[in-house]
Amino acid sequence: MSTDKSTKEPGAPRPDWRLPEVIDMRIKLIPYHAPRLHHFKSKFADYDKAIEFLVKTDGPFPARALSPALFVGDVQIIEGEVVDKNTRRFLSFEFDQLQEGAPISFGWQGDPQDWRKTTKFQFQLPRAD
Repeated sequence: MSTDKSTKEPGAPRPDWRLPEVIDMRIKLIPYHAPRLHHFKSKFADYDKAIEFLVKTDGPFPARALSPALFVGDVQIIEGEVVDKNTRRFLSFEFDQLQEGAPISFGWQGDPQDWRKTTKFQFQLPRAD
């Protein structure tokens, strides 16, 4: 039993992990070359093509341990990189899992469907140039 009658310390402010709004998206088929690694083989070394989703947002991505994810229907895409503070490139290698016309949503890796942000974009398989 505690006899300390002092008030509790206020908690630290919670981080703001809200994702920005997607304002533009370009989808194209690109040639892909996995990075050459010295001590092991990249799991993407067998791929020579990828579908690139270039996502432009109205603000920067918050820094977090989980990565942002693009969802084409229920297929989660997390591979990619930051292009600049408001643009991120996502890469998909499993073309057969992406359904034509599927809605594209945005969230954090592993988010359930009701936590994802919907976008105005739908998946259309790009043609090779």
